[in-house]
Amino acid sequence: MKLWIDINAGNEIQGKTFSAQIVVDSIQELADNYQVDTRPILTLKEGTSNMNLKVNDSYEELGVERIEDDQEIFTSSDVVTTIEYFDGTNEELQTVDKVDTTQTGVYYITYQVTDRSENIGQVVRVVTVNSGTPPSITLVGDATITLGQRDYYKEQGATIDDVNQLITIGEVKTKVIGTYTVRYIVIDQNNQMNSITRTVYVEKPYQEELLSGAYPELTDNLIPVTIEENGTVKRASTLSTWYSYQEKEWANVVVLKDENEEYENNEVIPENAIESYFVWIPKYKYQLWDLGKYDNVLAELDETKPHAISIRFGLDNTSDSNSGECTTPGVAGETGSCKINDYMTHPAFLAFGGKGFWVGKFETGYEGATTPQEAKINQANSEKIIIKPNVYSWGGITVGNAFQASYNYLRDLESHMMKNTEWGAVAYLSHSQYGTCTDNQCNEIRKNNNLANITGYAATEESTKWYNSGVDMEGNHVENTTQQDGTYTIGYFSSQNQTTNQLASTTGNKTGVYDMRGGYWEYVMGYAIGATNDESEILSIYPDFLIDEKWNKYYDRYTSQSNTQYSNRILGDATGEMGPFGIERDNKNRNKSSWYRDYADFVSLVEPWFIRGGSCYHGVESGLFTLDSYVGNVYNGFRLVLTP
Repeated sequence: MKLWIDINAGNEIQGKTFSAQIVVDSIQELADNYQVDTRPILTLKEGTSNMNLKVNDSYEELGVERIEDDQEIFTSSDVVTTIEYFDGTNEELQTVDKVDTTQTGVYYITYQVTDRSENIGQVVRVVTVNSGTPPSITLVGDATITLGQRDYYKEQGATIDDVNQLITIGEVKTKVIGTYTVRYIVIDQNNQMNSITRTVYVEKPYQEELLSGAYPELTDNLIPVTIEENGTVKRASTLSTWYSYQEKEWANVVVLKDENEEYENNEVIPENAIESYFVWIPKYKYQLWDLGKYDNVLAELDETKPHAISIRFGLDNTSDSNSGECTTPGVAGETGSCKINDYMTHPAFLAFGGKGFWVGKFETGYEGATTPQEAKINQANSEKIIIKPNVYSWGGITVGNAFQASYNYLRDLESHMMKNTEWGAVAYLSHSQYGTCTDNQCNEIRKNNNLANITGYAATEESTKWYNSGVDMEGNHVENTTQQDGTYTIGYFSSQNQTTNQLASTTGNKTGVYDMRGGYWEYVMGYAIGATNDESEILSIYPDFLIDEKWNKYYDRYTSQSNTQYSNRILGDATGEMGPFGIERDNKNRNKSSWYRDYADFVSLVEPWFIRGGSCYHGVESGLFTLDSYVGNVYNGFRLVLTP
C-alpha cells in the first residue's frame, strides 16, 4: 500500500496517524515473481500544461507535482527533463537548455521517469512565446492514447482557423514499443504561434502468462483478429486479451488481399478482404505416455487409450540433465533417453526455432474456383493460395507442386507445407486441456463431410460407421452443399447451428483449426527415405531435395520399409504413440486401430508420403490421429504453416 501526501501539505500532518479499511472481494493465486507492471503517471501542476507568454515575460520552471507508480517511489531527482524549441522558420526542433522568453517560438518541456520494468511515464508542458495574441488550436481526439504493439493508429490532427497554417511534427510507429509525442503547431498571418501535443504510448502486446514466453509472433502481413460465433472477424487490439489458451481460445490472424488496406481496432474486416486465416500453435513440451514401440502388432483395440495429453508451454527445450525431462530424439524410430512420464519438447518446434508456428486454419483453397473440379489443379502457383472457410479445397496436386506453392507463398515468414510432426503438434494441443478436453474427458472432433470438399463444414451427427466404397449411408452421411447448410452438414457461417459447426474445430469453438478430420486427405511432409515408387515430382522441382541438408527442416524423414512399421514413428507425430495397431474387431483389414478407431497405416518404400485426417467418406476411420500413405501424385489436399 502507498499513501500519497500532497506536496503542499503543511507541517501539521507530522506525527498524525492515518487508518483505512481494506475490503477483499476476490482472491487470485499468482506466481511468486508476479508484479504489477504499469506505466508511471506524472502530473503537472494544475493549469500549467499549456502556457502562453508574451516576449520578455518571466518564466518559472514548475516541474512535476507528483509521480505515481506501482513498483517504486520517485523523487524530483529521478525526473529527466528535456527542452525542445521551434522557432517557426522550419519544421525542425532544436534541443535547448532553457525557456528564453526574449525569442518568439514554441518550447516543449518533456518530463520522463523510467521504472525498473523499463516502463516510461511522460508528461509534456508547452510554452509559447509571442509578440501578440496567439491563434486558437484544438486537438482532435484524446491527448493521451495507449496502444499495443502493431495496433492500428490513425493521425487525427488538430483544428485551426482556415486562414492559418498547421504544422505537425512527430510520427507514431506502432511496430516499435515506445513513447511518441506528436506536436501540432498553428501559425497565423502575423507569425503568432500556438501549439498542443498528443502523447501516444505503444506498449508491449498482451502476453498470456500461461504461455511462458511462447507468445504469438506478429508481422506486417499478419493482422491479429477476434472471431465471433457467427464468423464475423474484427481487428484485435494487441493491448487487450485477444486470445486465451487457458480458456481454449487460440490466437488467430488474417492475411489481407490488399496489404495496404487498414482497419481500426475492433473494426469488422469483411470476408472478401481476407486472403487467409492462420492459428497460433505455441511452443510446448508434453508428457510421454507411450513410446510407440509397435511393429507388426495384431492387438485388440483398447478403447480406454484416448486421454488428455499433459502440456506445458514455454521456450526452454527439455534436456536429459533435468529431472522429469528428456532431450527430444526427433529421429524416426529413436527413443533416446526418453521414458514414460517424462516431459519432452515437441519436435515440431525445433527445426525452425522461434516461439511456435502459425498453421492454416483451413485446408488450402484454390482462388477463383467455382466447382470442385476447378480446384483440382496440379500447378505450383502461390498466387492461387487462399485459406478461408466456404471455399473449394485445392486437391489433385502432387506433393512437389503443393510444397513449392507453399514455400513461395510468404517466403519472409518461412512459409512451407505442413510437416507430419507439425500435424502432430496441432493434434496433441487439441487433445489437451487447452483444446477439446475437460477433466481428462476428451472427444473426437467432428468431421467435415461436405462432398464438394468445401472448407469449414461439419457433420450434424457423429459417424458410427466406416468407409464403404464412397457411398452415403446411415451412420456415415456425406452431403454436397454450396453456400448453405444441408440436412447432414453445417457450414462455417451457419446462422442456425453454430454449436454443431464448432465441434469440427480443434478447440470446440471458432478460434480453433478446421478440416483436420474429413474434407480431403491432406498430404504432409513426411517421407520414407529410399522409396522405390515416388510420384511426387519433388525431385523434378528440387533435384537436391532429399540429399542437401538445407531442405531437412522442411520434411520429416522416416526409414520405414513397410506400412505396419509403426515403431519407426517420430515421437510427437501422432502416429506410433497412438497404438497398439492391427486388425479391427470387425475382422476387416481396415486398420481402424488408432485412437477413436482412426485408420492407421504407416508409410512404406512403395507409398512413401504421409497423408492425414481421412476424407469426408471415412466416418469413424477419419480423425486427428488418422494416418495413411500414398505415392505423392495428383490426389490429395495440403495445408500451410508459417514460422516467423
